[in-house]
Amino acid sequence: MNTGQEIVALLRARGETVSVAESLTGGSLAKEITDSEGASHAFLGGVIAYSVASKLHDLDVPQGIIDKDGVYSEATALAMADGVKRRFGSDWAIATTGVAGPGESHGIPAGNLWIAIVGAGVREVEHLKLEGTRSEIRSGAVASALATFARILA
Repeated sequence: MNTGQEIVALLRARGETVSVAESLTGGSLAKEITDSEGASHAFLGGVIAYSVASKLHDLDVPQGIIDKDGVYSEATALAMADGVKRRFGSDWAIATTGVAGPGESHGIPAGNLWIAIVGAGVREVEHLKLEGTRSEIRSGAVASALATFARILA
């Protein structure tokens, strides 16, 4: 069983749902979850908020967080997760933001990323520093997000 299938099975057993807010991963996280049989019972939807404007308008990330902490930060990841959780009314939310590269963005080196998971009294953020190509960093972010969420659910 892959991690996406494990997550769907755990959510279904608990009667819970998840939504995602993706920047760095560009929809790959939602794809991994929805590739699993039974995902329609657990996955409510997602927002690919690749631009700052989308984070502000589609996820209600406060401008003050972007100004103070930056678009790639723990605070932004948490605000993205909170925003998508509210938007879809899900029990859980996962958000990804960071720099896939190949170069830096907004002064943040490639490979720096934040994964936020919120729900059921949990507010967890991981800051990872991954190496590799753009594709490898994005894949690593998805794998880390899924593994962390599966651990929290289990």
